[in-house]
Amino acid sequence: MGARADIVVGLGFGDEGKGAAVDYLSTRGARLADRVVRFNGGGQAAHTVVAGGLKHTFSTFASGTLAGVPGWIGPRCTFAPGPAAAEAAALRGLGLTPRLSVSEDALLTTPLHVAANLAREAARGAGAHGTTGTGFGETIGASEALGDAGLPVLRAGDLGSVDALLAGLLALRDHLGAQGLLSVEPGDADLLAVARRMRSALAASGVVLAPTSALLDELGSGHTVFEGAQGLGLDENLGAQPHTTWSTTTPANARRLAAAAGIGEVRALGCLRTYSTRHGAGPLPGEGALPFAPAEPDNSDDGAQGAFRTGAHDPGVIEWAVRASGVDALCVSHLDVFDSFVTTAGRAGIGDFGPVELVAHGPGRGDRRAP
Repeated sequence: MGARADIVVGLGFGDEGKGAAVDYLSTRGARLADRVVRFNGGGQAAHTVVAGGLKHTFSTFASGTLAGVPGWIGPRCTFAPGPAAAEAAALRGLGLTPRLSVSEDALLTTPLHVAANLAREAARGAGAHGTTGTGFGETIGASEALGDAGLPVLRAGDLGSVDALLAGLLALRDHLGAQGLLSVEPGDADLLAVARRMRSALAASGVVLAPTSALLDELGSGHTVFEGAQGLGLDENLGAQPHTTWSTTTPANARRLAAAAGIGEVRALGCLRTYSTRHGAGPLPGEGALPFAPAEPDNSDDGAQGAFRTGAHDPGVIEWAVRASGVDALCVSHLDVFDSFVTTAGRAGIGDFGPVELVAHGPGRGDRRAP
């Protein structure tokens, strides 16, 4: 049998049950999936999986880890070694041996990106765009600016060399400092210490750096589950600006990898809860229209993201997301909260489509039951 792939994306504004869907697809059938590949986003992901008596919220590692499936971070993602080391320690504390490879082409998130991210969002005040505070968008934006200027752009492969890390950190410091985004600009010796800590964190995480060609070679056989981050409503090109992410959240990046590896059988699945969700600023169609506020044990109102919000689905928005993403099927979770979709009459200015009949697949919030 030839190589095949399932692509998991969110059709809302994040928190749609992507982690549970990935875990389910990783274990479905006679054998485990061969790998789970993150194809967009970075450490801003928070994919909670409950399975086999274990629970973990995945940010760096892939959501097939509880099932024992190895993960990859693809070339269009970001990677932060410090958070990776912390998450690896948490997974080991659950009795697991997490396995993760990172494309050397993935952009590298540093403590400077995180500091600038928080400072930029704080300066917006009431006009906040919405952020996880993990430096993801700052990593993308700074990398584009530095690359356009012909300056060093930090990538995961640079973790192999202190000199390469230091050169990139120096360029980054000057770029962010010129924008007034660093309350204290670190000196050269400080940045050298940062470079060394990042390399130590990589070693502690157990993460393996590998060329993108090695990922493509692996994809050429077996079953791959591609794990997306965030949702269609946050897409950098499709979402309502400025409340979007610096990432393509459609299946496009995964389809490119699949095509480059010659995968012949590809299926895309879109995730939704039975109600809509969003963290922090930005539009949420149907907000306030639910008959009660669903309990939310895994999403708090504190932190950089701001309040966790819920609403009733607008069928026009769902149809827009299905069309824009080109998904082949739906994975619907949280059926223990509502036994059918709750919709509003409005259109909220996103798309101009009539109602669409939706069929929910499977019960529950997790424990490998989501799709």
